[in-house]
Amino acid sequence: MKPSSSKASQPLFFSVTLFFILLLVIIIAGAVIDFTRFDVFGLLFMTAFVCCALIAKSVYDSLVVNEQIARTEVKIADSIAIDSEELHTQLYQNSPVPYMLLDTNGVVKSANIAAGRLYCETVNSLVGESVFESLFSEEADHIVVLQQKFKSGVPLSEETVQVHCKNGKTAWVLLSLFPYENAYGEKIGLLTLVDITKQKQIENAKAEFVSLASHQLRTPIAGIKWSAELLQMDPDKNLNEKQRRYVERLLTGVKRMALLVDDFLRVSRFELGTFQPEYKMVSLPTLFSEIIREQEDRVIKKNISIETFFDPNISEFNTDPNLLRMAISNLYSNSVKYTKPGGTVHVGYKKINNELHVSVADNGMGIPVADQERIFTKLYRASNATRNEPDGTGLGLYIVKEAIDVLRGKISFTSVENVSTTFDIILPINQ
Repeated sequence: MKPSSSKASQPLFFSVTLFFILLLVIIIAGAVIDFTRFDVFGLLFMTAFVCCALIAKSVYDSLVVNEQIARTEVKIADSIAIDSEELHTQLYQNSPVPYMLLDTNGVVKSANIAAGRLYCETVNSLVGESVFESLFSEEADHIVVLQQKFKSGVPLSEETVQVHCKNGKTAWVLLSLFPYENAYGEKIGLLTLVDITKQKQIENAKAEFVSLASHQLRTPIAGIKWSAELLQMDPDKNLNEKQRRYVERLLTGVKRMALLVDDFLRVSRFELGTFQPEYKMVSLPTLFSEIIREQEDRVIKKNISIETFFDPNISEFNTDPNLLRMAISNLYSNSVKYTKPGGTVHVGYKKINNELHVSVADNGMGIPVADQERIFTKLYRASNATRNEPDGTGLGLYIVKEAIDVLRGKISFTSVENVSTTFDIILPINQ
């Protein structure tokens, strides 16, 4: 804002007023006092007058300088404000990220060039359109929820939606919408749309590959495994000892390959977000009994004792049975694998408040302290596990952690090397 004319004249008005006051004083003094005698009083009076005049001049100069500084500061501030506004305008219009300003109903008030490019339309043609009714192509329920949140003043951050393009195509975007008040007190929303169509296409291609691989890779592996098992049985005793060892190596390798393929496919599904839980009521005693039965041969061979604890207060649990089985089966299999012959494995569950607590414990080799922070990391194996069981994939515990995360649960463990390891899972009980 420029200084007013009244403010600009203040220093001059003050100085002129002071000058005339001093002039009036000396005129009156001249009429009363005889300066021809130049006595002491006259000398003092003239000295005082000169001092007052000098003070008036100094005050005037100071006020003038301050006024000039103020005028300069105002000019600089105005220039900065203009430049800043221009800068914001340029950033908004030329940003590679699509931006829109919406009113409280989600109607477009303005849009930048990138937004028009995304929709294959001119910027002006977007103005007046409702983003929630005509520009998004997502499921109606999802859009209604987003609209309600926006009207309630709730910021939206990185919501994945599809948008309609003028040429008939659709694009995937990450939507962020922030309500705020502008300088005029109007409630508006700043909408940003980050185009992730290429990323979505890559994810879809990966998902298709995973689906294809799950069928195409397992079939030949199963054939090789079946043939190796037939050779191993050799009812006619046609194989010599050396050939038998080769067959055993072949069978061990193909089993490891099958395990790797299964684990990698599971990991891919988790990382692509295609593993969606399907909840239903599951019999916990049946599920745990089946998991225990799967390792029965190894348990008998190693003379391991299995101690179970099934809480009678909860027999059915609403969960995804495949994910839960995957997690518990991996933990139980590891306990049996790493427990020394003659050891003990504890497995079971109990209900605490509104949570299901699952525990799998053993008195096996334990996990070294140096490895514990990375035990859930993909493709990572503890140093002692690598030495004693070289056939592991390093994916088991990673898969367990991913499965429990999908089920909105938590997993933790305590372990002492060469003493024991206990894994604890906490899952919410869905009513």
